[in-house]
Order: sequence, then structure tokens, then C-alpha cells
Amino acid sequence: MEVINYDVLIPARNEENNIKKTLESINNQTIKPNSVIVVNDNSVDNTEKIAISTGVKVVNFPYQHKNWVINGKLGIVFSFGMNFFNRSNSHFVILGADHVLPENYVEEIIKNMKTDNVDLASGIIENEITISPRGSGRIFTKKAMDCIEWKYQPNWGYETYALFKIQSEGMKTSVYPILTKTQRPTGTNYNSKKFYHMGFSYKALGYTSFYGIGRSLTITKKFGMYNGLMFSLGFFSNHKIRYNKKICEQCKNNLKYSWIDLINHPKQLFDKFKN
Repeated sequence: MEVINYDVLIPARNEENNIKKTLESINNQTIKPNSVIVVNDNSVDNTEKIAISTGVKVVNFPYQHKNWVINGKLGIVFSFGMNFFNRSNSHFVILGADHVLPENYVEEIIKNMKTDNVDLASGIIENEITISPRGSGRIFTKKAMDCIEWKYQPNWGYETYALFKIQSEGMKTSVYPILTKTQRPTGTNYNSKKFYHMGFSYKALGYTSFYGIGRSLTITKKFGMYNGLMFSLGFFSNHKIRYNKKICEQCKNNLKYSWIDLINHPKQLFDKFKN
């Protein structure tokens, strides 16, 4: 197999309780990273100090702002960190500050990517189900990074946009059965505003009304009726804002279910949203 060289990007805001284990899991990879870049995003705890103590590269986000996890602008922080990537590398890893990888994660994912001619891939977080590469744990080829112009979008659905952009240009993406762990369940730090902006972003990306209703039901089951309602309000209040036509078309290509499915297979769809 060709030489693997990669950088890792980890945005972190007040992650003193999690980031040490995450960095240990990266430093223990069977193939070591060329560089680990931690973007210290206005932390007021010991995040920066802990990261520096592990020997990784720490860069401070250049200005103060509110927590962008809530309104979807976190892509700006990722884009800032991507400026520090060594673009001559073969691969690039995006990782959450609470995400713990098995020691063979990068080696196995990239080995499979090369075999399958895949440009964007991830493993699977334990106890979660996904058919698309996760936001945290994603591994990009240089070709994929060129495709997204070495940045995430500064607003709605920035992680999903990157996925659809890469797919829309004919590149393959994949999820491999390599289990990872997070130190807090996905959605733990979400609030009602987050779900509102999430709904808004789904509509901007081109998701259909049918999918929006189904997603609202699954959020209601997992996070409560109020948050499900906030998602619906965000989704159906977005009447005009859309990404470009190519991205929206790719979104629709990814949808497995439609109004026709509802008519022809109502029980199958009900079981999906119920579970």
C-alpha cells in the first residue's frame, strides 16, 4: 500500500473533560499523524493547556463569539483550522473533541478507501446507525478537500453540504464497520434553538417535506415533543433559502423514501420512524 500521511483537525470549546482521551486515541494510532491541529475556540477552561501538554499544535480562534454549535455557524471554526492542513498530505481527518478512535481506525479506513476508490469515509459510532460518513471521524482524500475548496460552509448544514458536494462531483463515499466511541451521546449539548436551525438547514439542503415530517417524528421520540416541534418550525419556516441546484438534487438522490413510498408501504415507513 502507498504511504499514508495525514493531518487531524479537532475544534474544541471547553472540552477539558474529554479532549485528553481523544488526543490519546489519535497519538496511539497504528499509523501516526503528521500533525494534530486543535483549534481552541474561545475556551474558558483548561482545554488549551491540556492540548498543549500532549504535544499537538494548538491554534486559537482569532475572535470571540457565542457558541456556534447552536446556530450552525461552526463551519467557520472548521474552515479556520483547515488553513493549517499540509495540503501535500494524502488524507485529512476531522474529529470531535470527545471522540475516541480504536488504534487501527485511520489505517483500516484508509486501506479500505484505497481499495474501493473512495474519497470520503468514516467508521460508525457505537450504538448509532448511519449510512453516510459521520461528521466526526470523517477521512477525506486530497481530491475531496479540493472539491470542497478546503473549507466548510459558514452556515446551514455545513457537514452535509460537504458530503453532497463530493458525491455530486462523482466521487464515492462510504461507511465502514469500524466502531468508535464518544464520551457523550450525540445531541447531549443540543437545545431547542439547535433543533430549529437544524430544521432550517435541512430545508436549505433540499430535503423534502415528507422527510422533514419523518425527521421531526424521530427527534420527538429521542429528544422530546418540544424539540421535534422546533425542528418542524425551522424546516417549514424556510421558504426561500436553498443551496445551489446541484446540491439540492444530490440531496434528493440520497433520499430513500418519498410520498409514493408512504402510499405504497405505509407500515414499513411507520416502523422506520418508530424505531
